[in-house]
Amino acid sequence: MRKTVLTLVASLSLALGTAVPAASAQSYEHLDATTQHPLFMLDDRPVLGGIENVYYSDIPELEGVAFTGKIDTGADTTSMHAIDVHVYSTNPKYEGLKDEAFLEKMVVEYGGPKSNWWLDSYDEVAEEVAGFVTFAIPHPYTGEHVDVELPLSRPSVVRSRTSEKPIYRPVVKLPMTIAGETVMTEVNLTDRAHFSSPILIGKTFLREHAWVFTGYDFLQSKSDSQLIGKREVLNIEGLPYTTSLSFANRYTIFHATDVKVDEEAETVNFTLHSDDESKPMTLPLVRMLKVSGNERPLVYLPVEFGELGIKMVLAYPDDRSDNSSELRLGHEILNQWFVIDTDKKQWLNGKGKSYQQAVSEGALVVSPVEEIQVEGIPMDAEPSFVVQTSLLKVKDYRLTKKGKKEFVTFSLTDQRGEPVRITKPVERKVRVGDEVRPIINAELTMADVTDDRDVALTKLGAREPEPYFVLGQSLVKNEVLVDTRTDHILDSYPLFKAGYIEQATVEGLTFPVKLDTGADITSISATDIQQFERDGVPMASFTYSNRSGQEQEFTLEVVDVMRIKAKKGEETNVRPVVMMNVMLGDVEKKVRVNLQDRSRFEYSMILGKNFLKYGAVVSSDEQYIYTSKPE
Repeated sequence: MRKTVLTLVASLSLALGTAVPAASAQSYEHLDATTQHPLFMLDDRPVLGGIENVYYSDIPELEGVAFTGKIDTGADTTSMHAIDVHVYSTNPKYEGLKDEAFLEKMVVEYGGPKSNWWLDSYDEVAEEVAGFVTFAIPHPYTGEHVDVELPLSRPSVVRSRTSEKPIYRPVVKLPMTIAGETVMTEVNLTDRAHFSSPILIGKTFLREHAWVFTGYDFLQSKSDSQLIGKREVLNIEGLPYTTSLSFANRYTIFHATDVKVDEEAETVNFTLHSDDESKPMTLPLVRMLKVSGNERPLVYLPVEFGELGIKMVLAYPDDRSDNSSELRLGHEILNQWFVIDTDKKQWLNGKGKSYQQAVSEGALVVSPVEEIQVEGIPMDAEPSFVVQTSLLKVKDYRLTKKGKKEFVTFSLTDQRGEPVRITKPVERKVRVGDEVRPIINAELTMADVTDDRDVALTKLGAREPEPYFVLGQSLVKNEVLVDTRTDHILDSYPLFKAGYIEQATVEGLTFPVKLDTGADITSISATDIQQFERDGVPMASFTYSNRSGQEQEFTLEVVDVMRIKAKKGEETNVRPVVMMNVMLGDVEKKVRVNLQDRSRFEYSMILGKNFLKYGAVVSSDEQYIYTSKPE
C-alpha cells in the first residue's frame, strides 16, 4: 500500500495520542490527500461525497431547505421528486394533447423514440413545439405544495425492460446548489417518493462542475462539523429530551404516543412526552418507513441543538418509555453536522468544540466499522461509549498459573480460517459488575502503526458469533472521535483522479469498466448463471463476455444475494453475489460483485462504492484519467 509522509506522521501521532495540526482543505489538495484525510476541493471544483445536501436556489419558498441528493456519476440526467406533473403546448397543432400523449406525439413526429434526437437537437424545434411543464415540490417541513412552471427543456424517453412501449417524461432546467456551487441543471421529473433521496444528481449537474469521492456521505460538511456528546439533552418544542446516539440506525427515533397517520391529509399526529410534561403535535408525513417488519411514519422533527439552533431531523415516533433515552439520533443527522466524542456527555450546552480543533489536539478519529490487527491477526473493531480499557471479545479463555505468575490462553482465527492459540501473562485484573476480566499487554496494529497496549479479555455474548475488538477510551491520551460518514478510516489509501470510464483487470482479464458512484456494489455481466452446492457451500457458475470478444467461464462461491427493487410492474431482480479480484491502476482489492446480464449495456462491468471507496475521485465527464485507453 502506498503511503505519503503526511499519512505516516498522522497515523503515528493519532495512534500514540500526540497532537497533529489541523488540516485545511487546501493542504490536501495535491499529493497528500488520502481516504483518511479527504480533500474538499480539486482543480477549483468541489469534491462531493456519495450523498450531499442539495438546495433549490431559485425557488423562494424553498430557500435554505436542504434536500438529500444521491451523487451518481453513472446517471446521465439528474432526477428529482415532483408531483402533479403536467406537460402542455401552446402550439395549436398539439391542441387537446397533454402529458405523456403530447410528449409521445412530439417524439414520434421529430424522429421516433429510438432516434435519441432530443438529446442534442431539441433546441432546434423547442420554439415551434412551445412546450411547458407544471409541477409541485412538496415542502418537506410544512407539507405545502410549492407550484412551479417552467419551459420544457426536452423530452426524456425511458426504455422499459418489460415492455416495448417506452416511458415519456419531461425534462426542465433549473438552478441547483451543492457545496456553494450553483449549476443550471437539466432535471428529469419523476416520482421518487419511495426513495431515500428525493434527488439523484447525475452528469447534467456534475459535468465540469464537481468530482465525486463516494467513500464519504455528506463529505462537504465534514470540515465544519461540531463535536456532539454521547448524552446530550436536546429540546423538542420546548420539552427536554435525553439523547443517545446510534451507529446502526439511519433515521432518528423519538419518544411519542397516540401516533395516528392521516393518509388523506398526509399528516402524522402524536403526543410528545418528557418527564411530567406532554404536548400534542402534528407534522407532515414524508413517507412510510419499514422498521423490523412494521411501518412507521417518517417526519421532519424540529430539534434544538443548543447553541447550534434548530435543525430539521428525519425521524419516526415510537414508544420509548422503556428505554434509557427519549431521543435516539441516527446517522442521517449525525453525518450532516456532527462528529461524536465517545467520552464527553455534552458538548452542545454552550461550550461547543469543532472537529478541526479536536483533531489539532491529537484526537483519534475512527469510524463505526474498523479493522485492526491483534497479535498480527486482523479482526473487526468498533468504538464504544462506555469502555475505558480496550476490550478483546473471544469465544473462551483459560487461566493458568506458573509459579507466582498467572497466564491466560485464548484462540483467534487467522485469514486462512485456521485457529491460532495465544498465551499471554496476566498484567492485572479488573472487575466489571459481576465479571472479573484479565488484562493483557497485546500487540495492536492500527493505521500501519504497531504498539503494545493494555487489553481486557471477555467472552462473546450468545448472539456474537466471531471475536472482535472494542476500541477503549484509554487507547490514546486525548479524545476518541467517531465519524459516521464513512467506514474503515484507520485504513488509509491515497486519493487518485479517475475518469468515469477506466481500464481494470478482473481475475486476469483486462477490459474497460464504468465507475458508478451511485452503485453500492460492483456488478459484472454474467450469462448462463447456474447455482448449486458443493460440499454444503453455495456456488455459482457463469459465463463472462464483453464486446471486445473476451469470454471466460467462472465458478465461485456465493457469499450473498442481492434483491434489487423493481420499477412498478416489474419483478424484483435477484442477483447472486461472489468475491472477485479487481485491480484498477495501483489499487487491487477482492470485493463483492453481483452477477447480472449486462449484454445490452456498452460496458460489461461497473465498479461501485465498495471498490471506489479505496481512493477514486471520479470525474463524470472525462475518461481514462488514471489508466490508459485500450488501443
